[in-house]
Amino acid sequence: MLKKGKIIEFDRKKEFKYLRPLGKGGTGDTHLFEDETTNILFAFKKYDPTDSDRIEEYYNRFVDEIKILFKIAHPNIVRIYNYYLYPELKLGYLQMEYVEGCIIDKYDPAPWDKQWDEVFIDVISAFEYLEKNKILHRDIRPANFLIDASGNVKVIDFGFGKSIDEISENKNSVVLNWPVSEMPDEISQNEDYNHQTELYFVGKLFKKLLGNKFNDFKFYNVIEKMIEVNPEVRVKSFKEIANMISADILNDIDFTPEEKLVYRNFADTLVRHIYEFHSGVKYISDLAEIIRGLEKLIIENSLDEKVQANNKLIGCFAQGGYSYDNSIDIELNTVKDFYDLIKRHNPRKQKIIIDNIHNRFSAVPQKGEDELPF
Repeated sequence: MLKKGKIIEFDRKKEFKYLRPLGKGGTGDTHLFEDETTNILFAFKKYDPTDSDRIEEYYNRFVDEIKILFKIAHPNIVRIYNYYLYPELKLGYLQMEYVEGCIIDKYDPAPWDKQWDEVFIDVISAFEYLEKNKILHRDIRPANFLIDASGNVKVIDFGFGKSIDEISENKNSVVLNWPVSEMPDEISQNEDYNHQTELYFVGKLFKKLLGNKFNDFKFYNVIEKMIEVNPEVRVKSFKEIANMISADILNDIDFTPEEKLVYRNFADTLVRHIYEFHSGVKYISDLAEIIRGLEKLIIENSLDEKVQANNKLIGCFAQGGYSYDNSIDIELNTVKDFYDLIKRHNPRKQKIIIDNIHNRFSAVPQKGEDELPF
C-alpha cells in the first residue's frame, strides 16, 4: 500500500554495456555506455578527483551539479537521466545524454550546415533559460559548448554552476571562464559575478570564435553590447538580448506589419494557454509535421468558431507532458491566419517563424521529474 511520505526503494539492478572512454579531467572520467534494452547511448561521468586535498570540495560540487541539472530541461542544455552517489567514498556517477559532435571552437559550418548566427541564437536561448531559473554556469569556455551531429548546441558541465538562491558569502570563489584579456568591472573592482557577467563572457567567447569574420557576423552589434567592460553600459540580461535578436531577425527578412501582427496574435495566444512544460518535453522542428498538424486541427474544428481542444493545438508544436488551459476561447481564425502565414513563405522563413515560437516557449515554466513514479 502506497502512503504519502513512505520511502519506496527500487533496488532492481540496471545493466549497461561499456563502449569506450570519452574524456578525462581533474575531477574524474567520462565513459560511453549503451542501454541494450532501448539501444540508447549514455555518457557516464565519474567524479573521482585526483587532488586528494580537495576531495570534499569536488564531491560537494558534484552534488550541486546534480541539483542543478535535475531542475532544468532545455533543448540546448545537456540532459541528466540519473545519478549514483557513494558518500562514504566521496565519489559518484552522473548518467547523462550522450552528445556526439564537436567542441564549439572546432566547428566549421559548411554552407548547408547551421551557421554561426543560429549557433549564437541557440546559446542565448540556453542562457536566457538559466537566467530565468536563477542558475549561473560560471565555467564559460569552448569545451563546455558542444555542437551535435544535427547542428544543435548543447551546454554541458555544470560542475561549477550555482543556483543564485544558494550563493552565499562564497559566491565568487570560482570564476573559471574562458581566458580573456580584460575582466569586466564587476569582477576586477567588486569581485561580483552575476548573469550580466556571464553575458560578458559569452560575448567574448563568440568574438574570439568568429575571429576576422566578426565584423561580418549578423549579430556583431549585439555582441558589442554584451562585452562592454562597464556593467552600467553593458546590456542587462539575456532576455534583453533574445528580444534584440528576435526583432533583428523579423526586421531583416521583411515580414510585413500585418504578418508580424498575425504571428504575435498566435504566439501570445498559444503560450498563454500553456501552464508549464514537464521534464522531457520536445519541441517539434519538422515543418511538414507542424503544417500537417495545423491542417488536421483546422479541418476538425471547421464548423466551430473556436478551437475545441487546446492540447491538440499545443501538440502541433511540442511532444511530451505539459499542463494547459483548456478554456474554449482560442479563435479558429487566429490559427487559420497563422497557418496561412506559414504556408505562403519559403522554408527559410518558415523555420524562422517556428524558431520564434520555440523561443517563446522558453518563457513557459518547466517542471522537473518527480523523484518517485507515483
